This record gives sequence, C-alpha cells and structure tokens, in this order.
Amino acid sequence: MIAIIINALSGLGMFLFGMLYMELALKEAAGIKFKSWIKQSTSTTFRALLTGAGATALLQSSSVVTLMTLSFVSASLISLHSGIAVIFGSNVGTTATAWIVATLGFKVKIELFALPMIGAGGILLLFSTHSKKIAALAKVAIGFGLLFMGLDIMKNAIEVLSQSINLSEFINYPLFVFVLIGFVLTALIQSSSAATAIVLSALFSQILTFDQAVAMVIGTNVGTTVTAILGSIGGVPDKKRAAAAHFIFNIITAVVAFSLIPFLNVFLLQTLGLASDPTMALALFHTIFNVLRVLLLTPFIGLIARRLGDWFQEKRLLGTKYIHLVDTKVPEASFVALRNEVTNLFLKSIKFALLLANIRPNDILIKRLDIRDVVLINKNTIDFDYSLAYNRIKEIEVEIVEYISKLNQEILSLEQSKSIDILLSSTRDSVYAAKILKDVKANLDEFSQSDHATIARIYDAIRKNLGYSISIYIKYMSGEYDMLTCKEKYKKAIEENRKIMKEATLSLSEKGINEKTVVSLLNSNQSIYIASGAYLDATSALSVQFVLDMDEEEIDGYTN
Repeated sequence: MIAIIINALSGLGMFLFGMLYMELALKEAAGIKFKSWIKQSTSTTFRALLTGAGATALLQSSSVVTLMTLSFVSASLISLHSGIAVIFGSNVGTTATAWIVATLGFKVKIELFALPMIGAGGILLLFSTHSKKIAALAKVAIGFGLLFMGLDIMKNAIEVLSQSINLSEFINYPLFVFVLIGFVLTALIQSSSAATAIVLSALFSQILTFDQAVAMVIGTNVGTTVTAILGSIGGVPDKKRAAAAHFIFNIITAVVAFSLIPFLNVFLLQTLGLASDPTMALALFHTIFNVLRVLLLTPFIGLIARRLGDWFQEKRLLGTKYIHLVDTKVPEASFVALRNEVTNLFLKSIKFALLLANIRPNDILIKRLDIRDVVLINKNTIDFDYSLAYNRIKEIEVEIVEYISKLNQEILSLEQSKSIDILLSSTRDSVYAAKILKDVKANLDEFSQSDHATIARIYDAIRKNLGYSISIYIKYMSGEYDMLTCKEKYKKAIEENRKIMKEATLSLSEKGINEKTVVSLLNSNQSIYIASGAYLDATSALSVQFVLDMDEEEIDGYTN
C-alpha cells in the first residue's frame, strides 16, 4: 500500500514538474512579446476574455495568468474591468488541460509519444546553445513529455490502489464533502490543472463515481482563488478588488453548478450517451461549467467593478508608493512602477531642497507663483525635521536599488536594460542633490537671520535661483517645456549663479561682512548650483506629463 501511494505521489510530482517546466519554457520563449500581448489585448471585454482563455490554454496555468493580470492591474497597465474579464477568461482556458488529459492521457499509450518527446527535446536542447527559441521549444517538449509520464505513473498507481479500496464506503458521503476535497487539494498543490488530472485518474480507475468527480471539479475551481488571494496580499486596492472578483465569481458559479449536478449528469451521461466514457463526460462538464459561468457573470463585470470600488480603500504610505505593490516577475508592470517611483523620489528630493531654502514647496509646485513673489512671501525659517526627510529619501533610494537588482534577474530586452540604467542614474542624481543641500542647511538658516542688507540680498538671490531652476524642471515634467527648452532656460540660472558669486566676492570690501561669511555664501551658492545641475540630469531621465500629486499634508509631514 505504501509503495502504491509513493508511486502515485511520484507521478503527481513528475506531472507538476513537467507542467512547471513547460510553463517556464513557454514564458521564456514568448518573453516580453507574450506579456505585451496580454497587456494590449484587453481593449474590450470580449478581447479580454479571449486573452485570458488563450493565455491560460497556452501556459497551462490559470494561476500564472491570474497573478500576471493582478500585477498589470496593480500597475494600472490595464483597468480593473479588463483585469476581471481576463481572469474570467482564464477559467475557460483551464479546460484545455482536462481535454488533453481525457483524450491523450487515457486513450493513447503514453509511452508511444511521451518518451520520444522527452528524448527529442533533450537532444534538441544539446544543440540549441546559440538559439534561445529552439532551447525553449526543446524545454516545452521535455515538459510536455514529463507531464504525461507523470500522469501515466499516477494513473497506474491509482488503478492498483482502487483494487484495495472499498468503494461502498464513499457512497453515503454527501457530494459537498467532495467539493471540499477538491478545494483543499487545489489549494495545497496550487494547480487546478493537476487537481483535475487527479480527479480524472480517480474517475478512470472507478475510485470515484461521476457525481463525486463532478463535485470535486467544482471544488478545484474554487481552490484556484487561494492563489489569487495570496498574490493580492499587500497589493494596491485594485489588485485586491480583482482577486475579490475572482473569489466571488468562483463561489457564485460553484453554487449554481452544484445545484445543477443532477441535470447536467443526465444530459452528459444519458442524452449525449457518454456513460461508457466518463472521463470524456467529465472534461465536457468542466468545459460547460466554465463557459456557462462566464456567460452568466460577464454582463455584470461593470457592476462588480463598481461595487468593488468601495472595497479596500488605499492607505497612505510614507515610503515607496509604487514598487512595493508590483512583482518584478512582470517586467512591463514593474517598469511603470519603477519609473513612477523614481519620479516620486525626484519630487520628494526637490520638495526637500525647497524646504531647506525656506520656501514652501506648494508655492512653486502647485500654485506656480512668480519666483520673485515666492521669495518675498517666504521670509521666515521653516522649522522641519530635515534629517527625517533626508532619511526617507535614502530609504526610497535603497528600495529602488533593491527592486532594480531583482528586476535585473528577469528576462529583459536591451532597451529595458538601458532604461534601468537611466532610471538608476536619475535616482542617484536626486539623492546626490539632496545630500549636497543638506550639508548647507545650517548656512542658509544663518543667512536668513542676518541683519546685513547685502547678505540678505545674496541669500534671496541664491533661493530665487534654486526656485527658478526647480520651476523649469516642473514645467518639463508637466509637458510645458521640452528638454531643449529646459536646458536653454537653465542657462539663465547658470548666468545668475555667476552674478551671485561675483557679488559675494565683492562683498569682502563691505563692513560687517567677514571672510568666513563670504566663504559660506560662496560654498552655499556653489552647492545649490551643483544640486541644480544634478536635478537637471535626474529630470532628463523622467517621463513628462507626470501628475504632480503633492498636497499640504505630505509636505507638512516634515514640519514640526
């Protein structure tokens, strides 16, 4: 008995490994284009349904497609409505596995094609060192062969096991118990396809009656929601809403299907005459079940999305805003999150710079006041915890670098690799500028308290130049300036910097200004000049038309 169970588990292990190996090979072969296809093929509900079904049938894993969809929704690459439709479609795509197993797995001698596929794939893999696509094709063949070899081992072990099981013990068990067994089985092995293969094997070996097998298949469909729920933990609200929609979809349709078991079984076994071929009947039930539930709930996707909109309200985070919400295993979504996070860091850094210069950031970033007016109305020293603010900037930098490190481990195009380098450079420029300015904070506060007219004038000129430079970058990011205009405007800041340095040097001859103060003025001005240049370099790596989502609450978070 123990040996039989070990054989059955070994067959299951080989089946799962073959499926995983084939899935990874297909993802590697399709790569970025496959994921881009999923992203772009969701313009309508119907196309999103087909995309979900097709992707699942190809990858042989609704869990992978569901998790990928959750990532796209999380990164706002596709809408919640489209994401729900893709997930609905993926449930139809899972029926492909049942048909493959029911037709090939139980009607053809597996060794006639499984072993040759593994052998051919292995030989092809040896001679594919210079072609990733051929190597991926070879891996698909190996994975497909291993999948069926595992199924054959599992099927044979279950057939032997059925001879030692008293089937009468299961007769009195209510069908709901088998729904629970299917749910638990799928939740444990994280694959409804594998769970369905086990049910088909048990039905083929007559361990289960047709009604019991149908109930277990219903349970396996509900069990797939566990993967989606786990994948949504810690995600943005839309990601949680999509997972919730998946759960609601499966629960509602499971209840409907369970209530229709007697009618569907009569239709399949008697009306269609499939009583002599129960595995084929079960595959057909699986298809009817999934198609019917999609037809039943698809018209209500919009209503479901609107109702779920009130669920899982977003909480304000102090650190990263984007990258912690998107898994790096979906590079397309990751790049959107990464670019937004780098932009978020840039905005935090320039707000930090303005606060150091005793300028309320909203006067420039939101109200867009004239720079001269900004300097006039911001005369007082702004008391804020600049060490805390700088540490937050550093923390975001660390998170971005760690995220990029993980992203670099994925399969990326040459263009994506270059984009990573540019975004990393922008990150470093933003943090470098903040560090330089942090070091002159004490000097700027000292100048703000000076009674000397010349020092006050130079201090205001320094602040005005910083504010002017930042206003240029904001206009670039909001699409008002292109980069050429931005650089042309920046030349004015360079010229102004020279005037400030000249005036500070000439002030040595004035009474009441010692050399130490002049040196401090020169150093502060030079630091702001270097920081402004770093911000210009950081800006050039960022996309325009970025929504400036700054408010008083966020800025006041640094103040005492």
